[in-house]
Formats: sequence, C-alpha cells, structure tokens
Amino acid sequence: MRLSTFTALANLVLPSIAAGGFAEKDIVTRDVVVLGGGGTGTYAAVQLRARGHSVALVEKKARLGGHAETLYLPNDEYVNYGVEGYFNNDITKDYFGKLNVDYEALLPSTIITEHVDFTTGKKVLPGNGILGTVVAATLYRGAIEQFDYLSTGAYYLPNEIPEVLLQPFRDFVEDHGLQGAVDLIFTFAQSVGDILDAPLLYVIQNFGIAHIDALLSGGYIRPKNGTDELFNKAANYIDELNIFYESTPSQVKRDTNGVEVVIDKADGTQQLIRAKKLLITFPPTLSSLRGFDLRPEESSLFAKWTHNNYYAAAITNTGIPDVSVANTNPRNNPGSLPLPPFQWELWYTGVPGYFTTKIIADANFTAEDAKELIFSDLRRMGEAGTYDIKDPEIAAFASHSPASMMVSVDDIRDGFYKKLYALQGQQSTYYTGYSFCTDYSTPLWNYTSSVLDMMGLD
Repeated sequence: MRLSTFTALANLVLPSIAAGGFAEKDIVTRDVVVLGGGGTGTYAAVQLRARGHSVALVEKKARLGGHAETLYLPNDEYVNYGVEGYFNNDITKDYFGKLNVDYEALLPSTIITEHVDFTTGKKVLPGNGILGTVVAATLYRGAIEQFDYLSTGAYYLPNEIPEVLLQPFRDFVEDHGLQGAVDLIFTFAQSVGDILDAPLLYVIQNFGIAHIDALLSGGYIRPKNGTDELFNKAANYIDELNIFYESTPSQVKRDTNGVEVVIDKADGTQQLIRAKKLLITFPPTLSSLRGFDLRPEESSLFAKWTHNNYYAAAITNTGIPDVSVANTNPRNNPGSLPLPPFQWELWYTGVPGYFTTKIIADANFTAEDAKELIFSDLRRMGEAGTYDIKDPEIAAFASHSPASMMVSVDDIRDGFYKKLYALQGQQSTYYTGYSFCTDYSTPLWNYTSSVLDMMGLD
C-alpha cells in the first residue's frame, strides 16, 4: 500500500464501531472492502489490485466463484454445472489474459435434443420454435432494437418508460410475430421463470442486444480446465491474505469519510475492516443487509425486490442416452415452455453419463424440493417407458438463489431503477451485480469497471 494511502486511511473519521474490543491483528485497513466473492466480486477485486489499490474481499463460502462451479472427475474430465461459458470478446479475453487462463470455444456436446413433457414423462413434439438460431436471434434483435438504451445490460431506462416494456412478453411475441423465436429466447432467459407472463423488460435483461450480438459474432468461450481454474488463479492474483473466506458482515457503519465492517468468521471470531469505500456485489435485500446502517430510502427500495429460487445440479446414473432432453409442455404456448417449478433441460455435458440441470421456482421452493423434483421427473420418465431410468444420483448440487431480482411494474413505472442507481457513492457505498445489470458475467464485468471508475480512487 502506498504511504499516502495508508496515512489517509489512518486519519479517516469513521462511523462509530468501537475498535477497543479488537486486537491490532484483527483490524484490517484497505482502500476498498468488497462484499461477495462471486464472479462479479472476484472481478472487482482483481481490477482493484491491477489498479494499485488495496482490497479486502469477504466471501461467505470457502471458495471464490459464486455461481461458477466445477465437478472434477477421474481421467481429467470435468463438468461445469454452474456458469458454463463467457462472451468471446475483448473484455473476457483481457481478463483471462491477466490471470493466465487458457481458454477454448464452448461448443454443444451433442446436436441431438429429445423433447419430453417432464410432468408426464412422455415424449412430445417440439414447440413452435422452428426457426434456426441465427434467424430467430436476428428477428428478435430487430424487434428489440428500439430499446437500445438497455444494450449494455444495465437498467438505463428513459424518464418516461415505454409501456410496452411493462407488458407481458407474450403480447410482444404476438405483436412482432416472434413465436418461432420463443424457444431460443427461453434458452437464455429461463431463470425468469414464466417468461410469457413476465414483463418484457426482464426478458430483455436476460436475453437482449448484448447477448444476441455475443451469440452471433463470437459465441462463447470457457477456461480449458473448468471454471474453477479461473477463480483459483484469481485468488492467487488477489492474494489469499486479502480474502476472508467463510465470513459474513454482521455490523456495517458508513459515512462520507469511509466504512467500517465487522465480519463474523467460521471459527467464531470477528475482525474489523476499515476502508475508504464499500462495494456490495450480492443482491441488496433486507435479509442480506442485516446489521447495516440502512437509511430509510435504502430500506424502502430494497424491500421491493421479488425473486425466483434457482438451483443447479450435475446428475449421473440416469439410464438416459447421451442426448439432451428438453422439458417441453405442449399446454403452454407459444413455445411449449415449462411452468415453474421446473427443470429447464437435462443437458448432456459431453462426459458420458453426466447431465446438468437447472431448477427454477418461486422463492419458497427449497433445495430439498429441487432435489425431489429432479428425482420425481426422472421417475415419471421411467414409468412412462420413455427411458430405462436406473438409480439416478445427484453428483453435485448448488443454490443460485436469489435469482432474477425483479420489482413490480408499478415500481418500475415510478422510477425504481433511477432511484436505485442514485444510491451509487452515497455513504461511501457502491453496488454491482445482477440486481444492477444482466446476470451474465461479461456485461457484469463491464458494468463493474464503470462502478470502480466512480469511486475516484485513481
């Protein structure tokens, strides 16, 4: 740390967390404290280090990566059952290059997809998504080009929000003849849940101009040795001394001069982190911000969120051949899309016998509910004679909840997102993550870089 920076931090007039109860070794002083070591928080910590700033990265798990999980198998095989790929563009490649991560194209593991109604276990015909990927994506892009202010993935909405953005997506599909593109759109926006009845805004935020351009221009890439490799190398770059694993903030005080954060560690001890700036990268809900000195305007906004629960798993020993199996509901059109709670697809991974699946449900759907849904869907396929289901096993499982952070159309109309972005920098506090930008790594990294610029540390 530069001497001038240390001196400035030492002289900060900070909020009133008494340091008397902390030994000197348990007080940490940094330029920025980053809460959350998922894809966005890790990226922020790497960029802060690259810019010459000191950082404390606080992560509740014993590893970095958040929604990026890799199951390693014998014979050097692996399954990414969380984040599978990243936009093949300069932002991603520059980040991979900084960390010396080798990468490869993310390609389909099979070209065969069979369609099954998971509620009955029986094979059915595909939905009406008969258009090829390029045609469907191009048609959809043409329809949403009018909303180019959303092209970065951030919720940069005009003062007068077009009502079409607040209407159900199914109306937009009908008005623009997009029935043949619904299946492709759902492939990327399935975390929204029932996309046909969701506001158009949230469908675009999950699959919009940035995502289409990435799909059509460069596709996706992935680390050659699994997504875990990216985060292992990021941890080395950040330096383990700056990462506080299995730790959660229990008391946070902020003012215009800086912040103090007390963290509870897995061993029952506490540490005090003092910093010039605070960066929150997880969804800022009232439950996730317990112990924070929230002001009324913050509490009012953060109380408005609704969300889905989202789980990811790797499964094996199913008896299903090495093909992907799409959950197809002929009763929900256009698109024959499944309705929550649902498994999106049994996605063949390229490793014989292994599939990944994603479960989307409402906020009350638990991890145990999700596991039972996996097994009950497979049982129905066996009972219907569709596949010779064996003794399925969940080889790996993770919660990605909360997902698809949303507010009501009345709140959107009332300027929720302008009020949300206006919080940036107040009380030395900044925000990034998928509450503020689309839940795709590369646009999130780009947005995060802009937030770091706002801090004025350089």
